Amino acid sequence: MLTTKDKVKELVEFLLHGQNVSCLVCKNKMYAPVGVSVVMTYKFEVKDMEIIYDKWFVEDFEDASKMQLPGCEHHDQLVKGSGVTVLSKKMGSFIFHGNKANEIINACEIGRDITSHIMKSAHTFTK
Repeated sequence: MLTTKDKVKELVEFLLHGQNVSCLVCKNKMYAPVGVSVVMTYKFEVKDMEIIYDKWFVEDFEDASKMQLPGCEHHDQLVKGSGVTVLSKKMGSFIFHGNKANEIINACEIGRDITSHIMKSAHTFTK
């Protein structure tokens, strides 16, 4: 039997495959950088739902990884102890962890060039 939380997860994954998804990615200054990795907050909006999560990001990851710079091991991972928060005006607020969180993140980011979006935002905010 599906719980409300399961229904919200399925609905979010379905809606994220549509075209009317807005995305905001910005640096989260509440977390100190670890080596070359920084925490970015990802916020997606679709219909009446918001999906929010904090993930580590390393600019130019491939080169940083080849140079074995500290912090590269965190790249593209959720901040430990956090999860994916889904806010719905109709269904409430839910936090997903583990595989369910990763499935939602994949639905959010599939087919979207998030890295270039981050780089564009970073350069816009620093000017």
